[in-house]
Amino acid sequence: MKELKKKRIVIILIIVAVVLVGVVILLMVTEKPMPVALLNKFSISQIWDEGERMNTCFECHNAVEFHTCESCHDDHGVVELAGVKFFEVVELTGDVPNPSFVRVNEIMPDQDNVGTHVTLFEFLSQNGVGDFYSVTFTTNDGGIATIEFEYLDDTAMLVPYIDGVRFVTESVHSSTWLKGISRITVIGKEKPLTIDGIQTSIGRLLVGPTVRYTVEGSDTMLTNASGDTSHAYVANWVEGALLLPLLNNNSPELVIITDADGKTTRFSGEEIQTAILAVVRDKVTLVLPERGRSVWPINIISIESQGNND
Repeated sequence: MKELKKKRIVIILIIVAVVLVGVVILLMVTEKPMPVALLNKFSISQIWDEGERMNTCFECHNAVEFHTCESCHDDHGVVELAGVKFFEVVELTGDVPNPSFVRVNEIMPDQDNVGTHVTLFEFLSQNGVGDFYSVTFTTNDGGIATIEFEYLDDTAMLVPYIDGVRFVTESVHSSTWLKGISRITVIGKEKPLTIDGIQTSIGRLLVGPTVRYTVEGSDTMLTNASGDTSHAYVANWVEGALLLPLLNNNSPELVIITDADGKTTRFSGEEIQTAILAVVRDKVTLVLPERGRSVWPINIISIESQGNND
């Protein structure tokens, strides 16, 4: 009887072992964890997490096109360079209380530690932005990604990158994770600007077609230490949306501009042919590139055109 009991116990143990091996094999086939040979160097939890992360990567990549360590960091990763000062600037514009150029090293001063980041909500809050409709990221090479507020969460971060900053988040696909961001344009929920009865905002206009003008240019005489002189041309540039396509009248006879104080300014249709709406010194401004800054209406809240369409 004892031998029979021992045999039963052995058989049960063998069955349990076979079941356990089968479960392990099933998990390896279905979940595809990292090679078990690495268990002598890494914990099971670390290997499992890496395996799940690689499975996610394979949603977009096949084995032929898969990343090496170097290309993965170039394409998807954040660059951590201890001791390197990032003096790139990011333009924060649109429907924000203080449009400005923000230095990257001011956004993320603690760059010596791995994992340096600031959440997008923290960054916007630091610059006076609360509720908003969407945010648009523009990169140095012309890439654009617009993400609405409802698709953003606390995983949306700005991280240091060799060419400015990088946007990363777990809430939307990695194709939106732009790098080398040079401009962040915020569209607010409010529409404080009215153009021929249509409510809008400067943020909405700046994410549409824009033009850039060189304005207020002048020749400057320069003198070196030896007294020799030379000349240089200096100017400012401003970017905004052309006013004429925004009006109901293709050829207006008169355009009436109203500012936040109720003051109105009138221009003929000819005077506003090349005019743009832009942010100048934190205010919505009608820029007339062929005229001086002193005649540019600022803090605009309403624009009305009068005249017949041709």
